[in-house]
Amino acid sequence: MALLKDYYDQYHRGRLMREEQMDLGPLKLRSHGASNAAMSYDERYTPYILRTGLLPFIHMVTRSTLWLNAPAITALVDRWRPEMHTFHLRTGEMTVTLQDVSMILALPIGGEPVCINTSSSGWREQMAALIGRALEDRANDRVPAGATYTWIVENFAQCPEGVDDEVVQQYARVYVWYVITRTLFADGGGRTAQWHWLKALTVWDANWSWGTAALAYLYRQLDDACRRSKTDSGIGGPLLLLSVWSWDRFLVGRPILLTYNDWDDHGDPLRRSTWAYKWDVIKDNWSDTALLYKQYTNELDTLTLEQV
Repeated sequence: MALLKDYYDQYHRGRLMREEQMDLGPLKLRSHGASNAAMSYDERYTPYILRTGLLPFIHMVTRSTLWLNAPAITALVDRWRPEMHTFHLRTGEMTVTLQDVSMILALPIGGEPVCINTSSSGWREQMAALIGRALEDRANDRVPAGATYTWIVENFAQCPEGVDDEVVQQYARVYVWYVITRTLFADGGGRTAQWHWLKALTVWDANWSWGTAALAYLYRQLDDACRRSKTDSGIGGPLLLLSVWSWDRFLVGRPILLTYNDWDDHGDPLRRSTWAYKWDVIKDNWSDTALLYKQYTNELDTLTLEQV
């Protein structure tokens, strides 16, 4: 295949398993849920989140967290080609598109690109200006620019009653920061909310195309993950997007759909269910992950057009 580059093939999981007979296991999923009780949603946040275009997504991931199938996701990663940003299958090439992002996650795909300066110079002072407080600057502190989720929950779990509008905005900003860094832009560590995503929430009416940023981040995660072969290797990013996209197109790794949970949208069109709600109540597969990984790999290797 002339279009495939040796640079990517050298460490590609597919080549390592096929030609070097390496026995690789499923990747660890670095994406996290946001529907636990650690951070309480407050209706006072709604007017501000609405202005970012993130309200439908925020309501979706904070009301329910879907089960993510690591073996099935890894079997797809093994077929990802960074040169093309597509999955190479027996039936042809397929990929996640902006339309999928809009239909599944309800993220805005119009507007300005999410362009922010990722410099961490003076980040503590800027954080304090945005949310009223910041982590202490300790000697020899090697914590990356940002805040641990533990610190966020300890300081911003619930917005106090009777506070002024400025404080409500600070709590709303932290809430969005907490959610998007756990679900859309999760990194390899999984413990820290990176500072630059909070900086992107400086202005509520920035008109960012969050869907474009999420898709680009997923592509980058796939570009890296398809060349990871260590036992603790993982993948982050919007894996909910990839999972629902896969379930809608393949039988491979698809969970059993039990029922549809008719979420109350309170008559608000911005709270209506997205395509991901179709898979809200499913039966999990708790079989051996190594065995499932081999099974899904074989099923993708024998995929036919009628099965897509």
